Amino acid sequence: MVLFKGEGFYLRSTCKDDSELKELINREEILLNMSEKRMYPQEMPSEIIFRIEKDSKLIGEVSLKSIKWFNRKAELSIFIAPEFQGQGMGKKALKLLMKHAFDTFNLHRLEAEVFEYNAASKKLIEELGFKLEGTLREARYYNGKYWDIFKYSILEYEFRDFQKQ
Repeated sequence: MVLFKGEGFYLRSTCKDDSELKELINREEILLNMSEKRMYPQEMPSEIIFRIEKDSKLIGEVSLKSIKWFNRKAELSIFIAPEFQGQGMGKKALKLLMKHAFDTFNLHRLEAEVFEYNAASKKLIEELGFKLEGTLREARYYNGKYWDIFKYSILEYEFRDFQKQ
């Protein structure tokens, strides 16, 4: 088991039979902001998935997906249960995972996708130093409408410079 400690929370690696996380990820308000519906967890060596826990309570998930070890890049993903949103936990969890992505896993590049309708995620990813690279026009269908997907990235040296600010 991998455990990373943050201030007032920790990230703990998950296991194949994590029924509590499976139940959380299958909630409609969580699936709304996932790029595709999936059963949790997937058995793929190209992903590292962590539970976000506070006071021994599951509050969300943060992960590195589509890891390409040769190119040293991965997609960063997060969700927080609605009742815990707006408390800064997502930002803290992402900062901690980004630190370990670059320091522990030796990645060079992190990527993130943000749905056009998710203004809070757009603000968060920009606050963390990610740069907008492009837009996938009308690539997400939700609630009878097509939405854009914004593609962001941050490089290891940009993260280091951003941390100094």
